[in-house]
Amino acid sequence: MSDETVRISRTGAAIGAVARAFGAVAAVAVAAMTLVTVYDVVARYFFNNPTIWATEISTYILIGIVFVGAAKAHLDGANVRVELFLGRMRGEGRRQLELVVAWTALLYIAIAAWQAGVLALSDYRNGSRVFSLLLTPSWLPKTPIAIGLAALAAAILLEIERLSPEPAGWRRWGPYALFAAVAVVLVALGPRPPVVAPTKFDAGSLILLVATLGGAFAFSGLRAGIGVIAIVGGTIAAFLFGKALSVGWITVVLVTSILVALAVGVRIGFALGGVGLAAIYLLTPVPFPVTVADRIWTAVNSFSLTAVPLFVLMGALLVRSRLTDEVFTLAARLLGRLPGGLAHAGTAGCAVFAAVSGSSVATAATIGTVACPEMIRRGYSRELTYGSIAAGGTLGILIPPSVPMIVYGSAVGVPVATLFIAGILPGILMTALFMAVIAAWAIWRPADAPRIRPGEGPQLAPGAALDIGAVVLLILLVIASLYAGLATPSEVGALSAFASFLLCLARGRLGRGTVFAALVETVNVTSFVFLIVVGASVLTFGFDYLKVSQGLMTAATSLDVDRWVVFAIITAMYIVLGMFLDSISMIVLTLPVVFPLIKLLGFDPVWFGIILVVMAEIGLIHPPVGMNLFVLQGIGRGVPITTIAIGALPFLGVMFVTVFLLCVFPEIALWLTAHLK
Repeated sequence: MSDETVRISRTGAAIGAVARAFGAVAAVAVAAMTLVTVYDVVARYFFNNPTIWATEISTYILIGIVFVGAAKAHLDGANVRVELFLGRMRGEGRRQLELVVAWTALLYIAIAAWQAGVLALSDYRNGSRVFSLLLTPSWLPKTPIAIGLAALAAAILLEIERLSPEPAGWRRWGPYALFAAVAVVLVALGPRPPVVAPTKFDAGSLILLVATLGGAFAFSGLRAGIGVIAIVGGTIAAFLFGKALSVGWITVVLVTSILVALAVGVRIGFALGGVGLAAIYLLTPVPFPVTVADRIWTAVNSFSLTAVPLFVLMGALLVRSRLTDEVFTLAARLLGRLPGGLAHAGTAGCAVFAAVSGSSVATAATIGTVACPEMIRRGYSRELTYGSIAAGGTLGILIPPSVPMIVYGSAVGVPVATLFIAGILPGILMTALFMAVIAAWAIWRPADAPRIRPGEGPQLAPGAALDIGAVVLLILLVIASLYAGLATPSEVGALSAFASFLLCLARGRLGRGTVFAALVETVNVTSFVFLIVVGASVLTFGFDYLKVSQGLMTAATSLDVDRWVVFAIITAMYIVLGMFLDSISMIVLTLPVVFPLIKLLGFDPVWFGIILVVMAEIGLIHPPVGMNLFVLQGIGRGVPITTIAIGALPFLGVMFVTVFLLCVFPEIALWLTAHLK
């Protein structure tokens, strides 16, 4: 029996089992959503019999995937965080800080779960329905939100037990008993708990606050309790102090609270949502903020967002079936004689894989697993090897399909298909610039990229032509369906995922458990992405209430400066944010404030979307958080992160050149959209 199994109580083990079961249900839901969307497309185009239910049902399935799978995703470590301090801590200090951030996250998730349950119950009692063709009773799709968030809160309690200094006796079962008792009290209070005079706060919220703070002291020790008090109490005090001053100061408090929560290691989605929750309670006049549950519902109730798990599933199937392994080998045989030939092949392989994957991390991991060992074996320097693949992986979110483009388009109302088209030429441009850097590097330092003689390059495996042909077929399917306007991005995602399954099946690449593992991976990625989107949605309620966007627009118009100066400031902000945040977090956090300003200044929203994606790419290879750097470090096994970061620096410069070229020649992004339109 493992040490972890010994430490976990029966209650914790039961929670883990429930989380795994919920994850399996969510995985099946991903497959169901794929089949529902494929059925709708087939019924429409082949039988002229479109459904009236597929779009709505797919949206509800997405909601279920996000929240029902949240507990499993959390226990699998899918929810990302900034390890600014945690990364430098070891042993007891790290464990104590992780306990602090776990209790802090628990407060936000527990309140959100409770309010989501109250919202679903209220809709049931009032007979509310979704305004749609099906007129679905609204409590039906909202109930999985409450159940999933409750399971996520339980998963955080399990995390706390694993981290607790004394996992024996009452410290093991105490947190579970405490929150079970709190749940009973909340149910007894009903959907409208009384307001506690003389405050404006309801009894349910105050009970959860006291339970969290008291539980941290009682079950995790004095230091953990003081840490939770410092974060939660400090945030409350800062908001109360800022409220007595100007809107500008309150905005500073909002931003500072987010940065502090991120710096100490609160997971990004929880940090955004937690600060937003504090803003709703302390700044708005709403005494019982079911607004939190409304914001959560609104954030995910969109059919266009179903494209995210569908494209993720396609990429996961291709990665796990290893159908794309020979893409690098073919590129190596075609480009191997050029200076830095294998690095060129790695970049080209990333560009090809990017055309069937919406994830940068998946692109870097897939091509890196094949290319990096081969390049090192051939004598390539570690800087060029890992730096070029880390940079090439960023093409995964610029060359469509792209998950960040889907999130951006859905958030600001720009057609996702238009964004996909706009990303083609910038993606080709950046690929060419990357290859120019590789050629210059190989010529300047030939020892870093030894020449490959004819016949010495990597050899194609038997049947490689069929594998490569299958990948090309998938690319053509995406391009033909999407750019010809035959289907929406979500429908293209479903068709591509289903086609990936059929191709992998035909090639005999679906090993035991491969499909289920790909589905579970899709659930984890989808849940982590949308928990960030949900957290940002809760947070932006505070920004909207304070009219931060309007204030920035007024300040920008009152200044006698060129609009490009303002744009340069915005770009600099994204460079700084890219040091600490992943691409999705950076986009959803800033858009509510930045996008209205961009529109006011007269910049094209499609063009800005491409700029924003490139800036997000920069963050992917920008220390200290650059995700692709860590992916390549995992592949390299022992290669220092500094070596990979140094190797990526020249490519980082190319990305800034790309941004400059897009500013000088916006037609690079806009010409193809106008031409195809």
